[in-house]
Amino acid sequence: MKPPSIPRQLVTAFLDLLYPPRCAACGDGLGSSADEPFCAVCREAVDRVPSGCERCGAPGPDATCGACLAAPPAFLSCRAGGLLGGPLADAIHAFKYRDRPALARPLGAWLATRLELPAAALVAPIPLARRRRLARGYDQAALLARSLCRAGGWRDRLALGLLVRARETPPQVGRSRAARRANVDGAFRANARAVEGRVIVLVDDVVTTGATAAAAAEAVLAAGAAEVHVAALARAE
Repeated sequence: MKPPSIPRQLVTAFLDLLYPPRCAACGDGLGSSADEPFCAVCREAVDRVPSGCERCGAPGPDATCGACLAAPPAFLSCRAGGLLGGPLADAIHAFKYRDRPALARPLGAWLATRLELPAAALVAPIPLARRRRLARGYDQAALLARSLCRAGGWRDRLALGLLVRARETPPQVGRSRAARRANVDGAFRANARAVEGRVIVLVDDVVTTGATAAAAAEAVLAAGAAEVHVAALARAE
């Protein structure tokens, strides 16, 4: 006879009692739900992304930035929870580089409150390169996409494995826009049966120049998707 299962809510409440939720940025106690990533002070310090390019989401004075006029990316829109910097940057750094995969839960829930997904869209993470995933022990974009869908009530839209890395690529940090684009050119492959005729939302932690997101979107469109959008925790200026 199988032992009775314990409701997830009770397990979560018990863990929150043992390990009180703390701010993902400053580490202060939250004193409330583990689905909230920031304390009151840090929450107020997270800047929303200013208005700017309607295509790539880059802050600026124009509805279409110069980069998108010259070479429109494969995705139709890019939306982020906030502007990279301050507490949001601290939280993302802890999530990615300080071995804190549990931050995916509150950060994904926070992002879900700041985004509206296209109707019936599938949600897929932009996969981390294999070597970095093995070194880190987890793929932060996959954890974030899972948490986003759970918090937003979109579990049936999550499509892990829809997009894979076709080849390894070095990190993008420190590269110019052109070098970033060359680095990820042809780096992704999508599952044609999963994407054909569908609207796809690609999830990542940070969008900087949009080169990685554009390369991933190109692979999804080449596999037959109808259109592609991008969602991220943060947008760099």
